[in-house]
Amino acid sequence: MNRLSTITSSKIDCSALSRPGLSTPGGAAVSLAPSGSPIVSGRLREFQLQPDLSLYASDVRDELDMEVTGMLQPGLLIVLPLAGEADVSYGDQRYLLGAGGDRRGLVVALSRRECFSRQLRRGARRKVVSLAFGTRWLAEHEHVLSAHPGLNHLRGTHLAAQQWRLSARLRTLAASVFELCASGTPLMSLCLESRCLDIAAESLAALTDGHREPECVLRPRERRRLAEFCAFLDSGEGDGWSMQALAEHIGMSPSTLQRYFRQYTGSSVFAYQRRRLLDHARHALECDGVSVSEAAHLAGYTNAGNFATAFRRQFGTPPGSLRARC
Repeated sequence: MNRLSTITSSKIDCSALSRPGLSTPGGAAVSLAPSGSPIVSGRLREFQLQPDLSLYASDVRDELDMEVTGMLQPGLLIVLPLAGEADVSYGDQRYLLGAGGDRRGLVVALSRRECFSRQLRRGARRKVVSLAFGTRWLAEHEHVLSAHPGLNHLRGTHLAAQQWRLSARLRTLAASVFELCASGTPLMSLCLESRCLDIAAESLAALTDGHREPECVLRPRERRRLAEFCAFLDSGEGDGWSMQALAEHIGMSPSTLQRYFRQYTGSSVFAYQRRRLLDHARHALECDGVSVSEAAHLAGYTNAGNFATAFRRQFGTPPGSLRARC
């Protein structure tokens, strides 16, 4: 799991953080920014249990007000908030996990690399266990996963997500991860792997129990209209249009267009537009040798700094590095 990395006064990309294991007077681990300032204090552990199965366990206190960003690889993400609140975003989807003490798990499907961010708030505490299953792990266990209808309706749709209330058993399984991490025994990794598979099985069972058929199924006629609408967006003719104008063009209400479009593409209309323009800018940087400011204009940005931020979130690299290859 490539997690928590560019640092400003209020934002940091996770690769810029030193990893856990640094000692504090209380014996806890801390995560530091390049400046040496503590970002969080407490216990934060990350394990690669199998080539495509990662565990992230965090029981920390935020020491700064900051946004932490990074990239996630394609696959399936399971997040279990055990205490406190976690303000996280995957792509353009934001979740406030654990708000008001509501303990709900979250599963997110990732069909491609995607940016994530977490808002830190000084003094806030949170305890979270996350599992990341990569595409290779999912493929190797396809015969088991395909038997879960609650998972099948998510897979294949980028950023499709489902939440469910954590059972007492699942909370106990997740909490035991911290005890195993602290044990330090020779068999710790093996025990953690077994525990994570138990957590995955319990989560999948909950998804199956809570599965509901989608509210609507796109009919062939609606799919043709949406395909034509995507072609219209790809042509650039709709750049700068309001949602109302776009909805009138396809002959739907704005709410219906957003619902159908997300079901058809896995993203909102404007997120689709933003990615398309960034793809166009990337092609111009790599193949035409345009400047970063010219690429920003092509992507519809008047501020090169905002463009660079959006570009890095989308592709995991600054725009200037691509132009340098020409």
